[in-house]
Amino acid sequence: APAGEAAPMAAPPADEAAAPPQQLEQQEQQPLHQEESAPQAPAADMAAMNLGEAAAAAPATQSAPIELEAPAPAAPAPEAQVHGTGHDGEPAIPDVTLNGKTYKPLADGKYDAIVLSTGLSECVLAGLLSVRGLRVLQIDRNSYYGGGCASLNLKELFQQNGKPFQDDSTQARLGRARDYCVDTVPKLLMANGKLVKMLIQTGVTRYIDFNGIAGSYVFNSGKIYRLPVTASEALTSSLVSLFQKNALRKFAEFMRTYKCPKRVANTLNKQEFVAAITQYYKTHNPEKIVEVEDLASKFDSRREVLVSALEKKYGLPLFEETADITFGDGPLGLNIVNQPVKKAVAPELGGPITSVVVVADFNKLQDGSKGPAEASNRVAKGDIVRAINGESVLGLPDQAVKEKIMQASRPLVITFMKPAFDPSSQKYDLLSMTMRDLYAKFGLDETTQNFIGHAMALQTDDSYLDAPAEPTVLACQLYGRSMGRYGQDSPYLYPNYGLSTLPEGFSRLSAIYGGTVMLRTEVDEIIRGADGRVCGVRVGDMAASAKFVIGDHSYFPPDFSVKTGRVVRSVCLLRHPIKNTQGDSCQIIMPAKHLAGKANDVYISSLGSSLQVCPKGVQLAIASTKVETNDPASELRQAIGLLGEVEERFDSVTDTHGPSNDGTATGCFVTNSLDATSHFETAALDIMRIYRSIMNKELNLDEKLVANPEEQ
Repeated sequence: APAGEAAPMAAPPADEAAAPPQQLEQQEQQPLHQEESAPQAPAADMAAMNLGEAAAAAPATQSAPIELEAPAPAAPAPEAQVHGTGHDGEPAIPDVTLNGKTYKPLADGKYDAIVLSTGLSECVLAGLLSVRGLRVLQIDRNSYYGGGCASLNLKELFQQNGKPFQDDSTQARLGRARDYCVDTVPKLLMANGKLVKMLIQTGVTRYIDFNGIAGSYVFNSGKIYRLPVTASEALTSSLVSLFQKNALRKFAEFMRTYKCPKRVANTLNKQEFVAAITQYYKTHNPEKIVEVEDLASKFDSRREVLVSALEKKYGLPLFEETADITFGDGPLGLNIVNQPVKKAVAPELGGPITSVVVVADFNKLQDGSKGPAEASNRVAKGDIVRAINGESVLGLPDQAVKEKIMQASRPLVITFMKPAFDPSSQKYDLLSMTMRDLYAKFGLDETTQNFIGHAMALQTDDSYLDAPAEPTVLACQLYGRSMGRYGQDSPYLYPNYGLSTLPEGFSRLSAIYGGTVMLRTEVDEIIRGADGRVCGVRVGDMAASAKFVIGDHSYFPPDFSVKTGRVVRSVCLLRHPIKNTQGDSCQIIMPAKHLAGKANDVYISSLGSSLQVCPKGVQLAIASTKVETNDPASELRQAIGLLGEVEERFDSVTDTHGPSNDGTATGCFVTNSLDATSHFETAALDIMRIYRSIMNKELNLDEKLVANPEEQ
């Protein structure tokens, strides 16, 4: 669209919107599916992955399928002027009045939220808010999507870095410019991380295909070591000394089995929390339902205390964590038994469930291999059999459950539910114990601590050692649960054709749910009322009203943000993979402990042609770190030394910014700049921070926000 004109993204064709989503099992790889807007390219060497059950989005004219509490829609300005007529005989959009001054309408004139920039965080928020029913306008001064998370072709890369680009000679040497998609901010996705969950819960995975990164490595004492993928690899890896192997085995088992409450209660508004407690009482103590309102009000600021007390009393989880496993013909490989529900309420006292059927053990198949339940990696001993083909079996004895399984036709879907969390089952209180103390309990030396903390938990410096241990242990669990989740040999995923496909996908989601995108549009003013709260934005003689404005720091006055640091990045074009790595893609973490003069880690991402980001025979290697000196490029010297001969190199230094306040008082929410880390977990936390402030509730990553067509 021309500058200043709304450019809503096209919705999918009618047949695409109506088609059922692909039903994909975990760890299954699919053939390359190329989004219609993606550049033409030969099929990838590695099969592309489409994540999860990507829900088909609703048509653009349909309202969001999930009605939850959201800020009230913007009210029309009083006595607004209307000039002319609209398109196709529709009434013209009324003028917009802000602070007593009247403007021509910008786009539709009145919105709930205005998002400035099409960077990743901004586009994710635009998509999430649109799905929740808010009217969203998104504005970007650039002619492309992505903001600071854009992907450039070769010519754009040369031009951005002030290097001359000769069409014939440069392309003859390095390949066609259009075959490159070089990320301005190199990052990877944790396969079980928060951003991937956002992609799945919104159905944006319909528009993007992913490949797995081939390997994960750590730099230790001048050498590159492949990080162990399995427990057996950890015990044979030369990264771990002989005397540390047993200690590491015990620590790995502790991390694998450590549990903490999901803390779902705080993701709900008050009405939803009361509804959840009411439903729980219907199952366990229906005579006491009349007390739920008072109980929920009394514990509203201490919800997790109430949840823990109820689960301890009745023995079953209040917020169910379930997994549906599909079984074909043949044995299930399961041994299930009755288990009394802890402190169960007898039926005569209103508690209908006195026992459940749980997984006692796994049975091997005749050939000695794992049965389908164990092989799924989604069922554990102690899990409760919740339902069979959607029918609840809670409270039934094991014999009755077995008969239902035997009588059911195949394929058979069994729903397994995790048991209630029991804090007393934990050996250590990781909210009060530091990570340094936890390492000491298991006798782990500095080398082992180093690769656990930096290469697995992805900590950027050693300050985590004196912080509570639980976040680091959970980060290690995320690493383990991301490893091989979609069949990849690392915990990382990457979108084909570069990271800019991510903001494009979420912008498309916003458009499908009524959002509007305006590119090549410079915002002249963020307008605030006498009370200091934002009321809209101005572009020339046009304006749009909104209760909230979200954007990167460059769109706001200087006092809205603070400088948080600087990041140096070096994009290198190679003719070969990095020495001592396997495959054509990898991640290398260089902990500061093994680098001269560094306090922060250095990250290297290497991407090959199978990811559709460069032509065959070329390798993209991007090194980055937080700047600590007046000579930023020299801080990457050891990283560049690992790459071997470099065909072309592009260095850049970027300032990072964050909000100067939380934005709740003004309604202006400044997003954090993407940092030097190699993943999106910190960006996802920033998205959740702003979502919480606007929606007055946490973002529940386990909630499905976009329903399948047959569910609508």
